[in-house]
Amino acid sequence: MNGLKKLIWVICLGLGSTLWAQDQLSGVVNDETGTPLPGVNIMVKGTSNGTVTDFDGNYQIRVSKGETLVFSYLGFKGQEIIYQDQTTIDVILVEDTAKLDEVVVIGYGSVKKTDLTGAVASIGAEELTEQRRTDLGQAVRGTVAGVDVRRLNSKPGSPLSIRVRGNTVITNSNQANADGQSDDVTADLSRPLYVVDGIFLDNINILNPADIQQMDILKDASATAIYGSRGANGVVIITTKNGIEGKTQFSYDASFGVSSASNLVDIMSGDEYIEFIDDNLRAQQWKAEWLNSSTPDPTPADFDNYTINRSQSFFDNGETDNIANRNYFDWIDYITRTAVQSSHTVSMSGGQNGLVYNSSIGYLKDEGVVGNDQAYERYTASTSLSKKMNRFTIGLRAYLSYSEQEKGSRELFRSAYRLPVTADPFDDNGELILYPDNEDQRFVNPYYEVNGAWKNNQRILNVISNFYVQYEPSDWLKLKTTFSPNLSSTRNGEHRGLLTKSARNDPSRTRAYYGVDLRNSYTWDNTADFNFDITDKQKLGATLITSVYYNQLEGNNIETRNVPDFHGFYNTSAGTDVRQYSSYYEKETTASVAGRINYNVNDKYLFTFTGRYDGASKLAEGNKWNFFPSAAFAWRASEEQFLQNADWLTNLKFRISYGKSGNYNTVSPYRSFAFLNNSNYLFGDDLTNGNIVSGLSNPELTWEVSDEVNLGVDFGMLNNRVNFSLELYDKTTEGAIFSRNLLNVTGFSSAVGNFGSMNNRGIEFTLNTKNIQTEDFSWNTSLNFAKNKNEILKLEGDLDLQVFGRHSALIVGQPSDAIYSYEKDGIWQIDEAAEAAVYNAVPGEHKYVDQNNDGILDAANDKVVIGTTAPDWTGGMTNNFKYKNLDMSVMMYTRQGVFGHSEFHQHHDTNGETRFSKIDAAYWTPDSPNADNPLPGIGPTQGEYFFEDMSFVKIGNIGLGYSFPATLLDKFHMTSARLSIDVQNPFTFTDFQGPDPETGLQNSYDMSFQTRTTLIGLKVAF
Repeated sequence: MNGLKKLIWVICLGLGSTLWAQDQLSGVVNDETGTPLPGVNIMVKGTSNGTVTDFDGNYQIRVSKGETLVFSYLGFKGQEIIYQDQTTIDVILVEDTAKLDEVVVIGYGSVKKTDLTGAVASIGAEELTEQRRTDLGQAVRGTVAGVDVRRLNSKPGSPLSIRVRGNTVITNSNQANADGQSDDVTADLSRPLYVVDGIFLDNINILNPADIQQMDILKDASATAIYGSRGANGVVIITTKNGIEGKTQFSYDASFGVSSASNLVDIMSGDEYIEFIDDNLRAQQWKAEWLNSSTPDPTPADFDNYTINRSQSFFDNGETDNIANRNYFDWIDYITRTAVQSSHTVSMSGGQNGLVYNSSIGYLKDEGVVGNDQAYERYTASTSLSKKMNRFTIGLRAYLSYSEQEKGSRELFRSAYRLPVTADPFDDNGELILYPDNEDQRFVNPYYEVNGAWKNNQRILNVISNFYVQYEPSDWLKLKTTFSPNLSSTRNGEHRGLLTKSARNDPSRTRAYYGVDLRNSYTWDNTADFNFDITDKQKLGATLITSVYYNQLEGNNIETRNVPDFHGFYNTSAGTDVRQYSSYYEKETTASVAGRINYNVNDKYLFTFTGRYDGASKLAEGNKWNFFPSAAFAWRASEEQFLQNADWLTNLKFRISYGKSGNYNTVSPYRSFAFLNNSNYLFGDDLTNGNIVSGLSNPELTWEVSDEVNLGVDFGMLNNRVNFSLELYDKTTEGAIFSRNLLNVTGFSSAVGNFGSMNNRGIEFTLNTKNIQTEDFSWNTSLNFAKNKNEILKLEGDLDLQVFGRHSALIVGQPSDAIYSYEKDGIWQIDEAAEAAVYNAVPGEHKYVDQNNDGILDAANDKVVIGTTAPDWTGGMTNNFKYKNLDMSVMMYTRQGVFGHSEFHQHHDTNGETRFSKIDAAYWTPDSPNADNPLPGIGPTQGEYFFEDMSFVKIGNIGLGYSFPATLLDKFHMTSARLSIDVQNPFTFTDFQGPDPETGLQNSYDMSFQTRTTLIGLKVAF
């Protein structure tokens, strides 16, 4: 016992002497200009003892004599100082110019921006989060030249369409429906490849922008070549946050705000709608008399004198009473609400002794403005961990995302616009009316769907992970193997209850849908990186890659009807009428061998050579493999001796690249084979199940191959206060894969193959300026512009024209997304009645151009290209202002020249379906012959004139922020704190009269309103 006591005394004395030997050391850390550096990591080498500097660069730490202090700060060279009883140690950190130069991720590696030879754009963490967008697509919109981001649906959680350098494929299905384009982003065959920490991903909407360190967008063939066929439409590389060695730091990022419906359509008031109905009834008599050869032509005075009977055609007794009392109802206000949005992200980062880590958890809830049950919730968790041990480094990244989107009724938005203001949801006793418009019983009272009679729910679980081992046998060689699995599950459930438009109080029409998609995929990459300094002026880098990609999808779908409401979609067996039950499975693999060489001569002449050999299981036997090379050269002219005396010039670099890329993503698995489908047939007197060939095989299906040339200039002047870059590109695709129509005599409607070629070319311009830069005030501007044009060069055989859908066609010499219809030429006037009669038209109707002047309007001879759904040009501008601790930003973006069919106008234009509410627009009558819209009620001559210009300019965000001063931060032991307020989508400028020009091409079915959102945000770190 005495021995134990002595041992304890010895230990205590030892610890006491150690603690007693530690001294309290203080100091300040500045840069070379004397500016204090906050957040500098200071560690006692070989221990966990550390601290960080405060806002004024001050620090305090306990240290023992002989111990080494390590000072580290991003962008500066580290310092190590041995403590020798100094009272204070003040440190000046020197900028590390190599680290200050922006690093760009180019796929399987990274380079300094100054060494880039291809067309690559980068967006940092601050830019991605400063506007507090809920997803990455919104954060990118309007900020990168040549990247067109478009919202397809305004319901919360809906993904966005992202295209890099326009439409790059030929397709004959994306516009086939007259009611608009699909809002399913997976149906867009021009979407880019998304790579998240080396993992291929289809839906970046699952990611929390607060978790992203950097986004790099590879645009030209030279830049994308390292990804081979998968990068044919551009590559978006997303890097999540890494840890930084030093003391553990915590941060909390939160926002809270409200959303409301904005850019509401200017609908006719009650009195205007009644006048419209009267004119509609008069118009029918007007046309009848013009076309009746036995009666004299009517005069303008006759129009006003026609006898009309509203109740006989349009209004029931209740509506007649509302009209008499001018009791009109606002259906839009009835279904909309003020919605709440909130988000929270907590993260920590740090490390020591070669171990670095970063982790975060996030939550987002975004309510919809339509109905009472629309909402989107997303939960995210991420972690990254790496440990360096001598020449080995092992690492793990994992990202988990779980989201639930309740879309609610698919009909509610358009029903509210369709119901006329004369209808009422309540009777005289205040009871709900099942059919508010008794004359049109297609619509039940929206009240039921507002409160959940129609459920449309989707849940998505994604687990993304990345495991790697890296070995550096020498300073010039790195070997790395990376395994990146991705598991995802998507469950779709929908129930249309008894009191929905779909069922209309008929139990047999209630229905339940249930479907599950299970996807598992992985990428296994092996790389070898070589870096040599051949001489003092020549550097050589090389990367060798082998890659395997595997993707498997399976799932099932069930639909039953006559389902009692209390079962919802969870018990499909409760439905007595089984309409569909199916399951499916598909698998694809690719294998690749690639290499890249970077050669740098004197930091002036930069060469990049890339080659990739790809094999894809989707393609036909014997055509699965192809080789895709690329080469790029950049000349940093500003480093030449003859420009060294140009003090105003900071940077001048010329770039040229050429590359081949392949694409097979336009075709689904197994399309080179013939298909068998179930079919019933009579065998004697018995109905028997059998199989039929439902699709043609194509043993020659192979790669579509593109050749692209890119010319670029990067220019900086006045110490980089002015920077701009210019890109010119030309891309030609041969062997484009799409489905062509077949004659019925073949027994098949279409076949898939390499049936065409197209050209895609354009220009991109980016300008960044520091307009004012003083000690207290700064003003920076970022401007981008892009113009893209595509053209079909060839179709299979002697085809020059392939028509599909109601107003779409593939035409040699025209864009692949052309609108094909009759050309409008104003409205027939009374003095043109005789000429109008030739086309069975009367004064007041649309006039169309008879292209061959044969007196007949027919599709074969008179339809032409009248526009394109792709924009003529896109652009964006952001202005950032800062005064002391205050900052402000204003962001705008635009899409110009977008033209297409508007399903909204088809129903709400003054010449659309008469019973629906109408856009408040002037229309032709004999007394107002100069109006743009035709006389209502007499129908379009050719049935498809609802084409609109959907160009717009939007103020995407106005933000104001305040960063708290150091004196306040020190009291709470914080390193930074910022309070902000953002107003998203405050203003829209457009001539489009529908709800939202950005979603104007989409069907109003399953749509929602454009929203204006005001958010208050707080971000703190300590």
